[in-house]
Parts: sequence; C-alpha cells; structure tokens
Amino acid sequence: MHSKIARRGRTVGGAVAGTVAALALAAAPAQADDAPPYALPPLVAAGANHDRNLAAEVNYWTLDRIAQAGFNDDYGNENGQGADAYAPTGGWDALSAPWSSGGLISRTAGKLLVHMHNTSNSSDTRYDSCSANVVTSANQSVITAAGHCFRVDSNYGATGTYEADNAVFIPGFNGAGLARHVPGGTPGTTLPGPDVAPYGVWGVTQAWVTYQWQVHSNWSLGADVGMGVVAKPGESRPIGQAVGAQNIAFDVSGNPKQLYQFGYPTDNIRNWYWGKNNDGTNRSLGVPAAQRRGYDGRTLMYAHSGTSIDDAQLGDMGHDMPSAMSPGSSGGPWLTGFDPATGTGTQIAVTSRFTNSTGDAPAVNLFGPLSWALGPWSVGQGFGPQSKAVYDLAQAATP
Repeated sequence: MHSKIARRGRTVGGAVAGTVAALALAAAPAQADDAPPYALPPLVAAGANHDRNLAAEVNYWTLDRIAQAGFNDDYGNENGQGADAYAPTGGWDALSAPWSSGGLISRTAGKLLVHMHNTSNSSDTRYDSCSANVVTSANQSVITAAGHCFRVDSNYGATGTYEADNAVFIPGFNGAGLARHVPGGTPGTTLPGPDVAPYGVWGVTQAWVTYQWQVHSNWSLGADVGMGVVAKPGESRPIGQAVGAQNIAFDVSGNPKQLYQFGYPTDNIRNWYWGKNNDGTNRSLGVPAAQRRGYDGRTLMYAHSGTSIDDAQLGDMGHDMPSAMSPGSSGGPWLTGFDPATGTGTQIAVTSRFTNSTGDAPAVNLFGPLSWALGPWSVGQGFGPQSKAVYDLAQAATP
C-alpha cells in the first residue's frame, strides 16, 4: 500500500508484463530465511562529511516538497494539489479515524518521505510517502517500514527498479496547516517548523529490506519489510531517547488477534472506500455511500476493526482485518496489546497491501487489477526470521 507508484508525470499501475514476471517468479523457493538482508546504498555516507550530508538530506525537504510527496492531488493520487480529507456521513469509525488521544504512539509513529531513482537511469525519479514507527533497539535509532517504501522493481508494477536515495522520517507529523504544492512552482527554501514536525525531521542514513523483497518485490512470497536508522542534524540524542520507542516482537504468528493499525493514508485512487474512479465518476464496488471517505495525508489515522484472520499468501504471519486505511499508510505499525490510554503496545507487523474480506485475494491476478492495489481489508506483514535479520543489522548500525 505504497502511497504513490508514480514517476514524474506518469502513474505506474502494475502492467501485465510485470504481472507475468511475478507469476514466473512465484515458483521460486519460499524459504530464504538464512539469506542476508539487502542493504541499500547508504543514503548518508559515513565519514568526514557525514554531518554535512545529513543536513543536506534533511534540508532538501522544504514545505513544498513535503506537500508534493505526501499529499493527494485532484484525482486522489498524490502530488500535493488535491481536496481535503472527509469523514463518512456517520463520522469516522473503526475502519479509520484520526488518532487524537496522544500517548506514545503520537510520537513514535510518523510520516516517511522518500525520493527514489531508477537504478538504470538516475534521471528517472519520483517521490513517495509511507508511514513508519520507532521501535526499541540497541542503538535506539531504528524505524520500521514496508520493504516497498525503500525499494520496488518490475514485479511490483514499476518500470524498472527504484531505490530510495533520500528519505526523512517526521515523527508526530502534523500537516493540518501545511499549504498544498503549487504545480510548476519552485520548491522554495522554507523548512518545516514545530507545527509540522514537532520532534524535528530525521534523516534516514541507512536502510535495509528483507532478502525476499529484494529478489521478488511482490506479495506472493511476502516479506514486505524494511527498516532504517535515523539521525537528526544537531541532535546528540538518538530518536528513541528523543521521542520514545514501541516494543517490537518477532515470530508472533496466529490469528485472530486484536490489533491496532496506524499510518498516514493519502492516496484515494486505491482507496476502496473513496467510491470514485480516476475521472471522478462513481465506482461500482458495492461500498455503501455512508462508508465512503477521503484522505489527504495530513493526519495520523488508525483502524481497530475487530479480530484478524490468516492471509492466504502469508499464512498466520499475515494479519488481515477490515480497514479503510489507504496507501500512504504503508509501513505503518500494527500493534498488539495496545493501550489507548498510554498509546503503547508491541509492534508485530507493518501495513503491506490490501486484500478481500476472506483474506484470500491472490497477490497476483493476471486478469484484473492486482489485488494489493485495491481492497476493503488491510494486510499486516508479520515480522518473521528475515525481518529479524534486517532488525539485527539495523540495531547494530551507527546512524
């Protein structure tokens, strides 16, 4: 549920060619738990120029670029120009609602803004936005996200392989007063203040994805997990000390579970509950008018709609539940044992994709829209052995 699969001026929607490639790879061995994670080229290299390069990474994200990457457009996709969010006619509900109760989650969850480039053509770039969360770690610097927040390839529907080369994490992001992107305008030089970034902007210095996601960027084999380490210019404390951290657990399998899902939904085109097509006409998806809603990427939202079920592709490491959280919430945390009064819980998964109400929508569908691109339920990718390997590298790294 990546917030945007778009090259500048184009939308990449999962072409048949990419689907065929995915089908061919679906026969690959499903077990690669002993394979090493994939490390992206450092986003901020170590060495004498580290601090200067970290500041350059963070300062790239002016208010206009944040809006361009992380807001929707007039058609519900994102490039910063669209309509404001709106609630269902009966008000926000368990399928999605703004989180307004504060607590730890309001500090550890945040918006992940990413600039990607085509590894075969560095001039082919795009913006993306996801959600992420700070978790406990030895270096107190680890954030969790989806693998597709950092790397995608043709198996995902992209026209080539795209990797992050600049990414920032804004814990507690608040876009309520942030002006929208002006098409054709300059990105400006104004940086976000505490109204938008109450705990500052943290640069992602290194990022990793699971081995399985690196070799096979779709969901028939799962492992859609990425992690990064972050640092803030001029800040001596790690992010875990500055904002806190949620507990994390691995190999937590089995359903049903009572789970809370958090993130920053943004994209409405792949929002089952928006009820409109790209041209503004109404969809025929059977969504009751009273449940339709729209997002703009400004606000931390959550879903807690009942108990989870197993996912057909991921088994009991996939946690599927009713949710109206749209793309942009990708990478956001799924917490078990969550206490709404304190905003604390244990993270066991990240938002990965959509599915249907029985959890068995195929991850690859040659004869129609890819199931991950639209659906009434969300899939939480659980943290298995490959995720633990990513985590171990991340928590041992120097931000």
